Amino acid sequence: MIRQNAVYWINRAYKEGWALGMFNAHHLEAMQAIARAADKMKSPVMLGLTMGGIRHVGLEYFVSMAEIARQETSVPLLLHLDHGADYDAVKACIEAGFDSVMIDASSTSYDYNVELVRKVVELAKKHGVGVEAQIGETLAEEGGEVIELKTTVEEARTFVADTGIDYLAVSIGNTPGTLGDHAPIDIELTKQLSAAAKIPLVLHGGTSVSADVVHEVIASGVAKVNIDAAVKGGFRTAFMETYRAEDPIVDTRIPMAHGRELAQKAVEERIRIFGAENKVA
Repeated sequence: MIRQNAVYWINRAYKEGWALGMFNAHHLEAMQAIARAADKMKSPVMLGLTMGGIRHVGLEYFVSMAEIARQETSVPLLLHLDHGADYDAVKACIEAGFDSVMIDASSTSYDYNVELVRKVVELAKKHGVGVEAQIGETLAEEGGEVIELKTTVEEARTFVADTGIDYLAVSIGNTPGTLGDHAPIDIELTKQLSAAAKIPLVLHGGTSVSADVVHEVIASGVAKVNIDAAVKGGFRTAFMETYRAEDPIVDTRIPMAHGRELAQKAVEERIRIFGAENKVA
């Protein structure tokens, strides 16, 4: 039986010096692309769902698609809630069988953030579910405004101690939601945060970070990297190629299938960059 345990895999990556990839899977073709890439590369992955993804595809649809994907693959496909907005959303995902959840109250006061995260940790531990939370702000999720407040060393140290989370999302210059790879990542800060937190760090907006810098942050304590824009980018390219034609085809399955191929290649590339290839025997 495949071990579907997020904390196990992230801690293993942390100790061994590679990173677990989380790829958002907001529709069927994206789910297939990620699962097929993971299976081909013999890598565990997280199948991510955001609040916008819940509104788009529905929680039950997502879980059902993931179950079929699991039946068709031989690697761990871990379900993760990305940027859970509130306790009820997190609770619903835990009850639906998710392996990992992120509760994101990073834009609120420190005290409220800690209070909410503690509540989530208490619930998650009863179900064997991993918990991620964030201190410091990097907001560009699903079209949001970019607001950067870098995580401080003292915040990382006290937040981990005050909450009991399993892995910590940090703001280190990353720019979620963008396709470029020139995010101004602060490597020295990453090292300091890792030393202070003493738990695996999470890099959001991994698409915006070059391969060389990803290698550096992994060496500095990042053990989970989130990818969204690279997956969407595959479908975007396929749509643009198809519908910029003078007389575009009617059958939308054709560009969706092409987008799935491009997204799968993007996921395979990230798995290689993260050093996660062949981690499943």
